[in-house]
Formats: sequence, C-alpha cells, structure tokens
Amino acid sequence: MNRTEFLRKNARDIVQKNARVAMPECWDTIEQEGTIAERKAKAMAYLFDNMPIYIGEQELIVGSRTMYGHRDEFLDKSDMNVVVMPHYLSEVDKEEFGGVNGEFYSITHYTPNFGRILNLGIDGVIKTAEEAMAKQNSQLKKGWLNAVIISYQSISRWITRYADYAAEMAENSCGERKNELLKIADTCRHVAHNTPRDFYEAVQLFWFESLATIVENFRWINYGRVDQFLYPWYNTVSAEEAQQLVDCLLCKMYDGADIKSEYFSSQQEGQLNITIGGVTRDGKNAVNELTFAFVTAVGRTRFPEPEVSCRISSLNPPEYLRKCAELSISGLNCMAYYNDDQFVKSMAAAGIPVEDARDYAFDLCQDMNIPGRGDFYVSASVDMAETLLKTMHRVSDDISFDGLMAAYKEDVAAVIKERIEEYNLKEKAIREYVDGNPEFLREQIKSGALGGYSAAALMSPLPITSALYDNCLESAEDLSWYGTVLPDKGCMVAQPVVAVNSLAALHKRVFDEKRFTLSEVTKACDDNFDGYEKMRQLLWTAPKWANDDDYVDLPAKEILEFACDEFLKYRTPTGGRHLAGIHQPHPVSSGWYLSATPEGRKSGEPIPVTLSPENGTMLNGPTAAFCSAAKIDPMKYQWNFCVMLQYFSSVFEANEGADLFASMLNEYFSLGGGQHQPNIVNVQDLKNAQLHPEDYKDLIVRMWGVSANFVNLTKEVQDEFIARFENL
Repeated sequence: MNRTEFLRKNARDIVQKNARVAMPECWDTIEQEGTIAERKAKAMAYLFDNMPIYIGEQELIVGSRTMYGHRDEFLDKSDMNVVVMPHYLSEVDKEEFGGVNGEFYSITHYTPNFGRILNLGIDGVIKTAEEAMAKQNSQLKKGWLNAVIISYQSISRWITRYADYAAEMAENSCGERKNELLKIADTCRHVAHNTPRDFYEAVQLFWFESLATIVENFRWINYGRVDQFLYPWYNTVSAEEAQQLVDCLLCKMYDGADIKSEYFSSQQEGQLNITIGGVTRDGKNAVNELTFAFVTAVGRTRFPEPEVSCRISSLNPPEYLRKCAELSISGLNCMAYYNDDQFVKSMAAAGIPVEDARDYAFDLCQDMNIPGRGDFYVSASVDMAETLLKTMHRVSDDISFDGLMAAYKEDVAAVIKERIEEYNLKEKAIREYVDGNPEFLREQIKSGALGGYSAAALMSPLPITSALYDNCLESAEDLSWYGTVLPDKGCMVAQPVVAVNSLAALHKRVFDEKRFTLSEVTKACDDNFDGYEKMRQLLWTAPKWANDDDYVDLPAKEILEFACDEFLKYRTPTGGRHLAGIHQPHPVSSGWYLSATPEGRKSGEPIPVTLSPENGTMLNGPTAAFCSAAKIDPMKYQWNFCVMLQYFSSVFEANEGADLFASMLNEYFSLGGGQHQPNIVNVQDLKNAQLHPEDYKDLIVRMWGVSANFVNLTKEVQDEFIARFENL
C-alpha cells in the first residue's frame, strides 16, 4: 500500500477522529476588554493555543481541527459538533442588537483568495493590519484590525506548535520517517511567519490557513482556484513530489468527515469545493500541470469531497476535459462542468469587470463567486411555485392563459421587490453602523423593520477570513460588513421546474382541454388532492420540462427570464448588482415545506434540483433535457445555473465512454448551455447498497451542489435519489 492509499484509507476510516477532544465549557472571553471583534479573536486564540496537535502516520501535510463543540440555538438542531468557539458576547452586546444571540453566525458560503496568504505570509498580514490601524480613527475599525492581529498571531503560534511537535516526533523516529518529520518541522517553522519558499511550503501554509477559516466560520469555506494560486510554486519541486503533495492535500481535505450534520449525514463541515481550469484573469488558457495533478489526485483519492468544479473553456486543451470525463464515467459523482466562455460573457455583460469575471470560482452550492473580491451569497429569492399558487388564488376562472402569465409576472415582480427592499435595508443599516451611525440600525430593529439577526454580522465578525479579501485590511472593514471590492450579490430564482411543470399542466388541462377550472385545481391543491386523484393523475401526465417540448419550454423560458431580469433591475445600497441565478438546492427538505402543486405533486414530496427533470418525467433522454435548458438565454443568469442528470453507468462502459461524455457536453455548451452535474451509477448498486452498506462504502452520489457517500445518507434521501432513475 503506497502513501496515497494509506492516507486515503485512514481518512475514509476517520482515524483522526481519535485525536479530537471536547472544548472545555468554561472557556469564554466575555469579561475581557475590547470590542466584539477583539473578544472573538481572543476566543479563537484560546482554540489555537490549546487544540491538541495531531500528526498522523505517513502524513506530509499536517494540521487538523482537533476539538469538537456544541449545538447552539442559532443553528439548526440537527447540527452536531459544528460550533467550536468559546463564548465572547456579553448580555449588553446582545441587547445592543435586539436581544438576540448572533455569536455563532456565519453565512459560510465564502470563497476567499488563499493566494493572499501565500503572497503576504502571516507576518505580512499582521504588518498590513498594523499599518492600517495607525491610520484609523474609528474605534470599531481599530478594534477590528487589532482582532486581525490577535488572530494571526495565534495562528502563528499554532503552526509553531506543529513544528515543535514534529521535531519531538523526529527524535523518536528513524530512517525516512525521521527525515520527513524534520522536513515538516522546518516547513511549519518557516510558514508560521513567512511566505513559502517552495511548493511544499505553499501547500502547507494554504492548508493551515484554510483550517483557520473553518475555526472562525465553523464550516463550509471553499478553496477556490487551487490550480491558479498554488501554481507559482509548482516548479520548485519535481513533478513526482508535487503529485504526492497534491494527493496528501486531498486526503487532508477529507479530514473533517466526522464533523457533520445529521441532515447531510456524510458531508463534512469543512471546505467543500475546488475550482480548476478555465481561463486566467488576462483571458489565457488556465489549464496547467497543476490542473492535471489535481485531476490525477481526485482519481486516486476518490472522496465525495471536495466537489470539483471544472471550468471548460474553448482555450483549454481537449485532454483536460477528457481526463475529467474519465473520472465522471467511473462513478466519481463529485464533478461539475461549467461553460467558461458563456459565464464570463454573462457576468461581464452584467457589469462585473471582465478580469474578475474570468476569475470566478464557487461556493458550496455551486453559486458563482470571485475569490477574495466578492461575496455573492444570496441577497434575495423568489419561490416560483409558491408564487404561482398565490396567483392562482387571486385570479378568476375567466382568465386566459396569457392573462394568468401576466398576473403571475406581477406577483413575481412584487415578491422580488419586497425581498430586495428587505435585504437593502439590512445592508444600509449595517453600513450606517460601521460608518458611525448606530442609531439607524437600532431604530430599524426597534420598529420591527429588521429582525435582530439582521445584525448578526456585527456580532460575529470574521477577521481571519476577511484578511484573504482585497481591500478589507486596507479599509478596516470585515467582509461581512460589505467590505469587499465587488459589492454585488446573488439572487435565487427557486422552485423553477415545479413552477414551469405546473404552468404546463394548467395550460394543457385547464386552458386547452378545459377539463377543469382554475379554481377547481386551486382547491385540489389546497386539499392536497384528497378526493381529486383522477385530476392529479391527469395533471401529472401533462407535458413536462426536460423533454425538448416548446409547449413547456417556451413559457418556462418566458417566466424564468422575466424573474432574472427583475432581479437585475435593482442595486444594493453600495451600488452592487443583484445578480440572477436559477437555483434550487435541498430537494428533499425543500419539498417538506411546499404544499401540493398543480403539476400533480403532493404536499411534502421532493422537488427537483434547479433545472433537472422531476423524477420519472424525463422521457426523451439527456439530449432533450439539455436542449430544454439551452433555450434559456445564458445572458440572463450570472450567479447559478444547474442541470443535473442521471445516467446508467452501462451507457459509458465501452472504451469510448469518456469521449462520448465529452462530446455530449461540448454539444450542450455549443448550444449555450451553462452547467452540468452528472450522476453516473449502476442503479442496482444503489439498491444493493441499502441492503448491504458495508460493501458499498465508496459509492458516491451527487444530491445537488453537494456530494456524499450513498450509504451514509438517510433512507429518505437515498430513496429520493433512486427515484431519479425512474423512466430513464
């Protein structure tokens, strides 16, 4: 068993779990002096100074989160061992923000630029913060910069503890492992303060910094363009050594597999997405030797995480897509593919500077982001199916289908306006607070215009993560205070397929065939089709999305593009755009809260992922599904767009399987299609895995933006996934 195989086995078996200890409940910094940011930084310093040090057998890249924590009322009750942070908020702090506790708040879907820490080094971050603090008059901002200094000094001490421990281990070792431990000690001692001298040190510093952001955010911070920010150091070692280090890094990226939530089951609460390929900021081919090293390492380690987002540009060498396709058809269902040419064009057309548009990467849910430049996480959303039900309740039976569409658009526009105004008020209030006018926020909370958690970002600043964003240190503004260079946000056009299938069913059965009145269908939905089974069956057998049927696709195009256009009409208080994304994650849990809908779906049943077909309704194969999706103008969306399809693995079992997949993807992209997430499995394996999970530990599936080992999912989620293969 070689090193990669050994580390993979240990990571899969969660050997490192034995190194984790519970955080002492007595730790807190509530009574210590300083601003909220400074007291949070001191709380993090407790962790970095006291977490046990763990170096596993044969590890070359070291560093682990070795403390687990507790639940908190702010988080979903299914989240276990996620929050590892001493308390730092006082009761006075909470009262300041409406009496709520935002102590453990983070949106988590950030994509920092880890290249900043490689180019600055830890001492460089501290120096930059010190220089900025000397120019500041605001006590809030001075305290925040001091929090950066406190945090990074404690990270430096933490890394030095690893250096000391490796040196101590070397004294009791011999042979090649002794030399490796001495190298680890030297590497850690250097990167505890300085910029890396070679690829080994670059990978190690990146890994420590990524763990530090997880300590601060608790979970879900994404890696970004790993083949770009690490590449300047790639040629400082041999290709063989570089490949070994990348293999080791991917094994470390699965280090937190036991730190998870019950809903996601096997999904770890760590960084989850890497982005490779595409083009550089100056528009050149970005695929390099390190890109291929990551592809190779993904194939060797075969973990469900990190998800791999493959940017596919017309400038990339064909071999890149083919090698990625080989991984997909082998059942490595953590791969996603993006039409680089189209997404760059769409973002630039919306007003994102083209250099930034070319530099996009992703957060956990495949939402577009610009690493270290923007925080595009969702500002507003519109639930298209729920809004359609609202429209059905307010219109009369004598309305035409065109009239229904017009009324539906009015309601969609009204919801978008309301949600944008809610978000903009929150951003304005936080900006006012940071700029020295706290009264505006207090007034909005007191009046009920804003909930207390609207100010949670002020209760849980992110000095470690913010240092990885351009301008945050220089301007002394936390990224969660809207301190990023790009002020844009992303918006979600949610429940799209349920909505468009419902429109098609109404169009067919109510307006064309006149089998029912609109009010009869509305009443049946209100009653969850109890007593209306014949109607439900007729609605369910009406034309459905993803079959290249203009009867469904053209109204879908009309209403979804309308929603995207509505979002783009608005600006944030700092002048950013509300970028449009068509996006629906969490197919099972999102279905729990959606009542019965006019396409024949009952209340509580799962809903499809974004623009994927509803289970059992894709009748004409993947090419037809791609054609349906490609009818939506790709210039209308910038933030998210997903077509997830299921394939029987037997389709690709011939020798030309990778070429077939690559050809199919290229054809879809040539039509203007934006993105594809494939699931390629043997369905019998899924069913067998439910009966004999011990024999299918490495069976990987993609649920939406996230992947997991199938056997670790809940039965309900497993059943929904198997149902995706009905009628294929």
